Amino acid sequence: VSGKGGVGKSSVSVNLAVSLAREGATVGILDADIWGFSVPRMLGVEGPLEVRNKKMVPHERVVANGLVKVVSMGFLSGEDDAIMWRGLMLNRAVQHFLEDVAWGDLDYLILDMPPGTGDVQMGLARMVPRCELVIVTTPALGAQKVAGRAADMARRGHLRIAGVIENMAGFTADDGKS
Repeated sequence: VSGKGGVGKSSVSVNLAVSLAREGATVGILDADIWGFSVPRMLGVEGPLEVRNKKMVPHERVVANGLVKVVSMGFLSGEDDAIMWRGLMLNRAVQHFLEDVAWGDLDYLILDMPPGTGDVQMGLARMVPRCELVIVTTPALGAQKVAGRAADMARRGHLRIAGVIENMAGFTADDGKS
């Protein structure tokens, strides 16, 4: 999560899913960014979702020793189509992705969240009360302040913060090399 867009939440989500799959895990990734979905493109997966026994079947991507299963609004609408939903419609879409998908046995389920601390975030806190959040920010002070508000939302919703990732940051090793 992050309170801000453009900090790399989707990149972190996809890279985490792929890394876990490389270790042999079966990982589900739910692209909960209904308006700004990007996970399908990042994983190179496209096409409509199949429905079997009244359940959506996630797309699958084999990664080394494991498997990544993906569900996204990107499979239900055109990539250039605007999704003009608010409140209840957003929450119902995410609820359907949680409940009406044949996920099968998963070792992990990663939810790529939209920016902000609004309807989707509060709805998911109720739907998945034992989830753990990873807050993604950048070195920019504005991004850090907004990420702080996302952490405040987590605390108020009694959600555990598993960690913070400062994306797009530089690193200088002890030998002075970047």
